[in-house]
Amino acid sequence: MTMSSFTSLALMPTPVVSFNIATPSRTFDAVQASRKFNIHILADDVEGARVADWLSKGNAGGKQVFERLEGECGCEVEVAVGDEPPVIRGPGVLYVLRCRLLEEPMDGLVRVRDHVIVLGEVVEILEGERHEEGHKRRGKHDRFGLLYTDRRYRQLGGCITPIKEGEEEP
Repeated sequence: MTMSSFTSLALMPTPVVSFNIATPSRTFDAVQASRKFNIHILADDVEGARVADWLSKGNAGGKQVFERLEGECGCEVEVAVGDEPPVIRGPGVLYVLRCRLLEEPMDGLVRVRDHVIVLGEVVEILEGERHEEGHKRRGKHDRFGLLYTDRRYRQLGGCITPIKEGEEEP
């Protein structure tokens, strides 16, 4: 599943994030049953867009669907035993946020009509990309997550600096 509603809610005492999910949904059923989920922060480049596009196709095949991701996108998928959600690493994946549902409010699942707002605590942050020796990329602090608006993947643009009264534009 890809999401367009990811939000950081709090940083202290531990990071809390939220996203919305339509119901019914196999992904929602898995999150509700295991009380765990991973959020993959995708890179703002062609590789990140490729992974997002692939993940937007759904998970009707269950965990076996991740085998195709490895071949099509060059990612490595760590499918854990039991109720642990899969971790995707490789080209196009900046970070993986390992999360668990909050206990309060409402067991971390707030129903709003045909959607559920999922509230989760980030318990671990993993590096997503693994590079071969000598593989040159932008530094990790020069990269941002993939954006999606107006039905297109986007990169974060330049900075906007407000002009104070009496100053001229640069």
